Amino acid sequence: MSRLMAQVTCPQCQTRQEIDPDADGYRCIVCAATWSFVRCTVCSERFHTRPGTRAWTCPNCGTPHGRNRRGISSPGVPVPMLVGAILAIGAVIALAQVLGGDDAVRPSPTPSPTSPIADPAMKVCRDLVDVQLLRVEALGRAADALTGDVDALRGLGEEERANVVDDVVAAIESYQQVAQGGGDTQTATDQLLDALNAVDWC
Repeated sequence: MSRLMAQVTCPQCQTRQEIDPDADGYRCIVCAATWSFVRCTVCSERFHTRPGTRAWTCPNCGTPHGRNRRGISSPGVPVPMLVGAILAIGAVIALAQVLGGDDAVRPSPTPSPTSPIADPAMKVCRDLVDVQLLRVEALGRAADALTGDVDALRGLGEEERANVVDDVVAAIESYQQVAQGGGDTQTATDQLLDALNAVDWC
């Protein structure tokens, strides 16, 4: 007796095809894209992801998830808490600058193009606050500001940090394209979260 197959649609080329209903993923028969599946722990809906995706947001109920090594999803940090954490970091940085911090021993508090790496690196942290709002206009402002931060970091020879911030800018642009005209929302969100996670000095 033949086994009943499940019908799926490839998110990349929209080709409808049959797979084993118990499959953890599949390779599209037309565009050869490889997909895995995740299931939301809140609404129980199943969705496509790229293999190895570490974090994703449920398109149905909006719940953010992380994934363990077996591919089982678990609820992640809610977006409001994530925004609050970023804002708290920005407030601490601003307070440290107001109080002087390491700059207190300097004769002049006025910044200059030859300021230490702490200035552009900390500016990156402040500019990332706009990214967490996930609004198109806020993302545009953040991308412009972060592009300037990349140039400042490279000007001080901090190529590794500059490349990390450059990846954030690229992820923002991908997210904006999806938001404005369709595409793979999960992949764009995952790319943005991974890029933000790489900014490990904030």
